Amino acid sequence: MVDLCVRATPDRNSAIEAHKQPNTIGVHLFASGSADLPGLGATLADRVRSGLPASPSVAAWDFLSIAMSVFAADRFVRRTGSANGWTRVIALEVSVVEPGAWTANSVKLADALRFLTGDVWHLSFRDGGQSRPRIQGRLHDRNAVCLFSGGLDSFLGALATLHDGARPFLVSQGSTKEIGPQQRLAAALGLNGSRFEGRVGERWRQPYEGSTRARSILFFAYGALAATSTNVPEVLVPENALIAINPPLTHRRIGSLSTRTTHPHFLTKLNAVWASAGVEAELRNPFFSTTKGEMLARAHHPQLSELAASTYSCGKGKRANGQCGRCVPCLIRRASFHAAGMRDDTVYLNDLPANSRSDDVLAVRHAVAQFRTADDREIGIWAGKAGPLPTDPKTRELTIDAIGRGLKELNDLFRAVQWR
Repeated sequence: MVDLCVRATPDRNSAIEAHKQPNTIGVHLFASGSADLPGLGATLADRVRSGLPASPSVAAWDFLSIAMSVFAADRFVRRTGSANGWTRVIALEVSVVEPGAWTANSVKLADALRFLTGDVWHLSFRDGGQSRPRIQGRLHDRNAVCLFSGGLDSFLGALATLHDGARPFLVSQGSTKEIGPQQRLAAALGLNGSRFEGRVGERWRQPYEGSTRARSILFFAYGALAATSTNVPEVLVPENALIAINPPLTHRRIGSLSTRTTHPHFLTKLNAVWASAGVEAELRNPFFSTTKGEMLARAHHPQLSELAASTYSCGKGKRANGQCGRCVPCLIRRASFHAAGMRDDTVYLNDLPANSRSDDVLAVRHAVAQFRTADDREIGIWAGKAGPLPTDPKTRELTIDAIGRGLKELNDLFRAVQWR
């Protein structure tokens, strides 16, 4: 049984009619939205026209409509209304330019979304989608596309790309906490003029669902736009192994508290959908076998310490109005500075020694203690609880080994803390 139907279209009248139907949310795509009619993405077409050097492909543009619709459903359908308080059953219909390609891949995409958000999705597509923006091609010299969130990993990814001699085009998803760091860091790298920033701006009646498990699909959609616009098909997704796999720190974190934003299983599934639907782009994580501390230690920049400290990595910053210093991403961040032998000048809202009993700190300390002496087989079994690991034996081995080294970085940090 479906919990709710969501019909997303750029046609206002169609969205209004859908919104009048029982058990249905009509979403107005590429529109501002209001308390009466949900909407999002009002500025995206203009941002594409001004921020990309050429028109993206129709397939990539259609995927943006799909990603926006998935994100809207994820935000506007509250989990509290589901049978178990978490897993929703959502029927989503999206208007696109070329529905045939996506109808043929609806089951595969629904399966990928099931893994990403933990929900059951039923997808359908119809015509009437927003036409892609027409852009008179501008010359560019970019030969890499790199996702750039303003976090430490994305900054180090862009820095490594530059150090390797490439000319990256950065892709950002703008949000209140991240826009400032994105702009400052891009300017420091001399890349502010080679960056696309998407802002979705969803709006309806609050409160929205806060778990936002589907948020990364928007980021990837922007990457597909940039890749097909620049004719650079590979989209780099810089993420250290421990965060990418995100193994469940405790038994209760297997579902609701273990995100799968950049899990290799999801990236593989989405890459397969893109290839089949005609999106000429491929997501690749160059740091799948690297720890955050190793990424930081290998970086080169005369202001590395200062710039690294100004990145934004907190998983609870929107609620805390700053970097909390005690969530899982903050703890891995702290451990990376410690492992790299670099002073951490990040401004954290919470003192770590005084937070020994906070939920995330306890969970991480539990996992570190449990696997302190574990071998690769035990770590592999644990990591596999977050989702299937890479099937290639060498890639799987490298991933598991990096997860173990990431745990060691956390263990070394905790041993240096004078807990209170």
